[in-house]
Amino acid sequence: MIDVENLFNLFPEGDEDSGSEGESTFIDFKTSPIYWLGMYKKIVLNHINFNKKILKFFKSADVELDVEDMEEAGETFVYMKAWTYIENLNIEDVKHIEAIEYYSDEFLDTSLELGISYFQEGEEYEKCAHLLLILKKSQEFSI
Repeated sequence: MIDVENLFNLFPEGDEDSGSEGESTFIDFKTSPIYWLGMYKKIVLNHINFNKKILKFFKSADVELDVEDMEEAGETFVYMKAWTYIENLNIEDVKHIEAIEYYSDEFLDTSLELGISYFQEGEEYEKCAHLLLILKKSQEFSI
């Protein structure tokens, strides 16, 4: 039987390949363009399904809430949060282009088109232009 108290002694303290004991490598994927683009895509696309379920729930409940206001607030939150991920994507940077190529598909294009449409309504044309550049780059890989 394994001694639970001594379980972690089975693993060495340091990384044997690094040459120095106790030294480890930490990669923060939250600072990478592939993470930013993936989060943007995920947030926008999941929002559509989640919003439908929430609105259906509140419409059927005996709650005195304005469902339209809830839908608008949820949409604003989602697109602003999604924007925080994609705003630093630079289509001139090779690593960023690789991220676009990795995620390039009809779902990414749809999420970008939805973002453009949302920001057009609010007349935030700088954001629309940024998303459009990414969309065009994505479409280059789809051909």
